[in-house]
Amino acid sequence: MRLYYKHNPEVSPMRHFPLFAPTAVPAAVLGAVLATVCIAGVVLPGPATADTVVRVTITNVVKPGGMLLAGAYDSPGTWLGATTVVSRDVPVAGNVHNGTVVFDMALPPGTYALSVFQDMNGNRKLDTNFLGIPTEASGSSNDAPAKWSAPKFKDAVFTVGNEPVELRITLK
Repeated sequence: MRLYYKHNPEVSPMRHFPLFAPTAVPAAVLGAVLATVCIAGVVLPGPATADTVVRVTITNVVKPGGMLLAGAYDSPGTWLGATTVVSRDVPVAGNVHNGTVVFDMALPPGTYALSVFQDMNGNRKLDTNFLGIPTEASGSSNDAPAKWSAPKFKDAVFTVGNEPVELRITLK
């Protein structure tokens, strides 16, 4: 009985990928292809559109501790869930000045909604009481209302283009 793995190329999972085979592409062929691409001036697509700076100003930060957890969402289906386009964790201590914390996020051009809350106990969840009402300060872009339910994506949506964006969110 064998207790170790012995490489067998006949049963290797890489056998399905000919580029990984030892003799798949001779060096001369690879060199000729590279030379042809260079001479023909083939241009590969460049980098994606550059991200835009979104400056986020959080006001009404009353408690001096904890961490501000911010998440940018790009659809109503992911809104307030675990899947964000971009997220930021900003420690309140050392960053709060007169009840305000300012930080930047980088987002590609598009339509988003931003949610932020002050995680006081480090569990990375917005804590609520037995009625489901948040016990930690929270807010959303456009100060989307959250009176009897969570804020709606459509109320918090903002657009990012090529110019910097400034958002102001009041924690409640």
